[in-house]
Amino acid sequence: MTDPTELEQAVPSNTVLLLVDAQTSFVAQMAGEPGPVLTRLEALLCLCRLIGLPVLVTVERPVSEKGDVHPRLVQALPAGAPRIEKSTFDAMAEAGIPHAIAALERRHVVVAGAETDVCVLLTVLGLLRKGYRVTVLTDCVFSSAPDASAAVRRMERAGAVCGTYKTLAYELTATVDRSRWPEAWRRRLADLPDLFPPPESLPS
Repeated sequence: MTDPTELEQAVPSNTVLLLVDAQTSFVAQMAGEPGPVLTRLEALLCLCRLIGLPVLVTVERPVSEKGDVHPRLVQALPAGAPRIEKSTFDAMAEAGIPHAIAALERRHVVVAGAETDVCVLLTVLGLLRKGYRVTVLTDCVFSSAPDASAAVRRMERAGAVCGTYKTLAYELTATVDRSRWPEAWRRRLADLPDLFPPPESLPS
């Protein structure tokens, strides 16, 4: 029998983005070309700005060695997004992070960032243990490992939903008829037309 929670649609009022360790050193070590991944992450953060989705950011210590959030992503972050340093691979093992998520009173956590087979994997497992519904954006996570598919399969077996930026963007915005969007969204897009590039136009 299908678990009904697996069929729940992502809605802006119940969703938060957790951007894990998207730091300069991890981007530099990324297997493959970083440009397309950074472009999708930028689009994801702009989507959060457009619809007012909360974003929490983690950075792994020592930041002096591993670098801060990649500059391209800093520019795209919503104003005031909390940035929390961590020493544990599972972000949920750092006291400040579960408290920050719980304070938002949202039960659906979307996860992006690095590394797919270490901090993303262990953080997703930690979130699931806490009872959160978790979506991992497989085209917005990355690793130094050429093949991190085993980690993706493990997260899925544990109960995470694996998706893509394109699916999430259309799921959250819900309709092609933008006149039905909240006025705040339409106002932001009028002020900054580049906040929502067509998801299918992004690099694969």
